[in-house]
Amino acid sequence: MALNAQITLSILAHETSSGDLSRTLRATPANYALSLGDGTGANQAQVVWSDSRTATTSNEDLNLASLADTRDGAAVVVAFTQVKLVYVRNTHETSSLRIGGFSGLGSFAGLPISVSLTLPPGGGYLFSAPSAAGVVAGTARFAAETGSCTYDIVLIGEGTVT
Repeated sequence: MALNAQITLSILAHETSSGDLSRTLRATPANYALSLGDGTGANQAQVVWSDSRTATTSNEDLNLASLADTRDGAAVVVAFTQVKLVYVRNTHETSSLRIGGFSGLGSFAGLPISVSLTLPPGGGYLFSAPSAAGVVAGTARFAAETGSCTYDIVLIGEGTVT
């Protein structure tokens, strides 16, 4: 099964000043696009894993080398060796989502473990590492700040589906 992924982020912000006689408009565009083809080099990937999940205040560790999935009605395991893209969106209306690091590797998606990342309700996170090296897959940790928290996650990278 060949992989082809198109990642697009587009921001267009408009600011209008309100003067007595005149108004000015300032437009700020920012765009990010990434295409990943099938393979193991720069700008390439082999597998995608996605899920809608619920985190509690207890840490949930996802071992990226052994992620359960269902494909075409069959139970499979997605095993990442390198991660090229991480997307997380907190879909909960009131609880924040804490994201932690790749265990034993000193980083989570390129960020040092000492950096904590908390997504507020409705918040999102996108990280890409399209180089041939990507980011070595390890364990990603998720927890709700309070109660429980729902979130969507998409991982794209190199690895296998068995």
